[in-house]
Amino acid sequence: MVNTRTYILPTCSVSYRLYLTPLYLPSNQTLELHLWCRLYSALWTRPHQVTMLTCCSGRSCTAQCFPVPESLLQEATMQPYVHNCFMNVCEGRHIYRFCIFFKRHLRLRANVLLRSGDHKFQGDPVVMRVGVNHPSVVNMQARDNALADFIIHQ
Repeated sequence: MVNTRTYILPTCSVSYRLYLTPLYLPSNQTLELHLWCRLYSALWTRPHQVTMLTCCSGRSCTAQCFPVPESLLQEATMQPYVHNCFMNVCEGRHIYRFCIFFKRHLRLRANVLLRSGDHKFQGDPVVMRVGVNHPSVVNMQARDNALADFIIHQ
């Protein structure tokens, strides 16, 4: 597996609530947003909605946001690589897209939240919502938590 990283310029942190207001940042800084996602930590007894750091490619509303899942996932020394997969949930005419970030390693902590029968998951998966009009992560809404729980338990 080949790992590639896109170089991101020095950043300026901005809260996601301020994204709707005009921002005037220096041209050499990248916009950072904190977007809501669903974290299934092996240390917790239930999943939580937390914010994940994302870096945006531009300053417009259509700019693509790149999540930084390393900020939430534990045990970076044991497994530095983060895998991701995309899932679609079809409900009637509606299609909901999600991105799941996770690590795979035998020595990661077993996650009791995701145990079903003989199958056990090791690590902490994170679920983020992907936008419909442009392929970028967006904030999760209240209904998305139930859909994320459905995806993770399948």
